Amino acid sequence: MVIIKKKIYKNVDEARAEIKLCDEYVERLTKEEKSVKNLRNIMELSEKANRLAEKLYTYAYMKRDEDSRISEFQKLALEVNSLGTRLSSAMAFFDPFLMELSNEELENFYKEGDNEKYRVHFENILRFKPHTLSESEEELLANTSEMVGTGQNSFYMLSYADLDYGNIESKNGEKLTAANFNSFLLDENEEVRKEAFDKMYGTVSKFKNTYATTLYSAIKNLTILAKVKKYPSARYMELFQDCVPETVYDSLIESIEEYLPSLHKYYGLRKKALKKDKQYLWDLYLNLEKEFDQKYSYEKARELITEGLKPLGEDYIEVLNRGFEDRWVDVYPREGKAGGAYSWGSFDTDPYILMNYTDDLDSMFTLAHEFGHSMHSYYSKSDNDYLYAQYKIFVAEVASTFNELTLLDYMLKNVKDKHEKIYILNHYINMFIGTVFRQTMFAEFEKNTHLEVEEGNALTADDFTRIMQELNDKYYGEHVEKSEIASYLWARIPHFYNNFYVYKYATSFCAASFLSSRVIAGDKEALKSYRNFLKDGCRHQPIEQLRTAGIDMEDKNSINKALDVFKGLVDELEKELEA
Repeated sequence: MVIIKKKIYKNVDEARAEIKLCDEYVERLTKEEKSVKNLRNIMELSEKANRLAEKLYTYAYMKRDEDSRISEFQKLALEVNSLGTRLSSAMAFFDPFLMELSNEELENFYKEGDNEKYRVHFENILRFKPHTLSESEEELLANTSEMVGTGQNSFYMLSYADLDYGNIESKNGEKLTAANFNSFLLDENEEVRKEAFDKMYGTVSKFKNTYATTLYSAIKNLTILAKVKKYPSARYMELFQDCVPETVYDSLIESIEEYLPSLHKYYGLRKKALKKDKQYLWDLYLNLEKEFDQKYSYEKARELITEGLKPLGEDYIEVLNRGFEDRWVDVYPREGKAGGAYSWGSFDTDPYILMNYTDDLDSMFTLAHEFGHSMHSYYSKSDNDYLYAQYKIFVAEVASTFNELTLLDYMLKNVKDKHEKIYILNHYINMFIGTVFRQTMFAEFEKNTHLEVEEGNALTADDFTRIMQELNDKYYGEHVEKSEIASYLWARIPHFYNNFYVYKYATSFCAASFLSSRVIAGDKEALKSYRNFLKDGCRHQPIEQLRTAGIDMEDKNSINKALDVFKGLVDELEKELEA
């Protein structure tokens, strides 16, 4: 069992001392003899350096996200990023070196001591042999990696540190930020919703050319890298990391398109229920059930989450409570704090959670979601050595969504009246929309923009806006008014800099929908399989992990089964509204 430390560093100076220590490891790595007889030493030294760098990244970037305006934290994040570049450069020799070893040399290595533990790790590296360059070329790429990330860094600082989105005059002059934007869209006062929407997108649109330059450069850099590394495309390269075939991505988009009529039907139901002649994008977050608008304090959320997740077992709840007690969570929004929510940590730290909690149902489910990530990380670290503790991104959203759906089932089973049922049903539907439909729309945007760049086309703000407008029209349908300013949505999405990530939200939701239903039904074998999935880390490839857990993501029917649930929820909501 891994002993997980509760704290990271007392202050920035302590972190900088460890940057120096990590640099010493980096220096030693550059001098290590590159031979099979020294392979064990290289691996042990590499682990020390990478574990330390990982801890430094966690500290530096989470400190920056506490308040992005503080230059000391900005500087530390940049210093840690440079350290990562130096470490990557020092280790650039390793993959080409490993690939030059014969099968006989590797088999002899595995037979020595406990070296067998490296087999799966090495096999995962050797998968990339057709796409690995010479040692000098890999080192060159490693040295330029810091420049490749400038687009993402520019997006971050512009969106969270530099832009002033103004004040919402119709809401007593409250400050509008990236972190609290969605809370204004929940306001019953249409003037507040419209003003927040117009000011957010109006501000972003003024910087459309800057945003377009950062996004285009990120896409272009990835496209060039894929070509240099001999991949058919950037998308193929990114999915190859998780050993996921492109057919999974394309099947998702195809399935979603087939079920868009159910999505459009839902928007029609909203429009009718809210008695609106015209329904705008800033109306889509409005509470559908006026007679039930429950607030959920952080303490109440903890109580409901703990109760709702009991089907996962007593020890799961014990660790969950430890997370609450040990302050894994940065709870409330502040000016300068990064927007949204995430779970992050390292092998040698707790899994920490950044929240912007606002006492509503969405916040509670977001908290359950992020704890799903944290619990997945906790079990992966507890049951694996460092090499195998980090689960792949493709399955990263399964545990988080599983938590949300399990909590949702508990709440639906404990509804007190019709109004509460409509309220929770509507939330369930919006989870589907936000996690499956919306993320697939973003996935389609990524696919389309990358295809254009790979065909040799340069993309400007007008091009990005055109592509997003077409997708907005397709996904929102006839019951939502078109909005020219909403076409700048592409400029607000940080995940577009985490290449081909968003589709994993949708596939994970579909997987979690199926797996959670079995556990909720009391299937003990299903629970055992799911808990083993949480503990697997990266010992197996993601598709294999999910297949063992009970779902085959290469089968399009796996997506359709989840979308049938969505269709049924819309039909059920229609009956409740008409009753």
